[in-house]
Amino acid sequence: MRELLYTILELEEWNKKTCDFCSGSFGNNNKAVCQIRTRSKLTDKIVENDVACEKCKEKFENDEITKCERCGKLQTKLERNIYGNGYTCNCSEDNQEKELPALPCERRPHAFYERQINGLREEKTHLEEEIDIHLEALEISKDWHKRQKRELLDEIDRLKKENIVKEERIRQLEEQLSQLNSQSISQIEVKEVKKWPWKLRK
Repeated sequence: MRELLYTILELEEWNKKTCDFCSGSFGNNNKAVCQIRTRSKLTDKIVENDVACEKCKEKFENDEITKCERCGKLQTKLERNIYGNGYTCNCSEDNQEKELPALPCERRPHAFYERQINGLREEKTHLEEEIDIHLEALEISKDWHKRQKRELLDEIDRLKKENIVKEERIRQLEEQLSQLNSQSISQIEVKEVKKWPWKLRK
């Protein structure tokens, strides 16, 4: 299959064209918003000029528009097979003329600009993908930091609770120690009385 260049060119608001891919099918009558120009990369010749509505434009951008397996042209409603599913392209491998590369002097100015447009659009798409990747990484990083922060806060709460328990235990032990000291002093006083009973008589 020959290599083709597909270029989306916006149409003016006042145009009255209808979509070549879905208008007239299944009751649809969608206004065309863009032109999809198909050009041979080898010869610079225009192969087809189709117009598409907003929905079909989006389908084309997502590579959902059917292309002929032999010539690569986009399949419009005119090629739709009325006897069943699929399309019937009007191309033929037998009658396709042999394509020769265009000479520098034969290069068409429109083709040059279309190549520039396609190249810039590819760069734009690539940059948008990179932006999406970085935004996704940023979101993952944010989620990770949120989880880390939550884990640290949970750990702080756990340590605080553990500290409260330890403080309570220390208080209990101090009370027990105080009671033990009081008992020891009382025992000493009793022993003193028994040893020196006359001190009480005074």
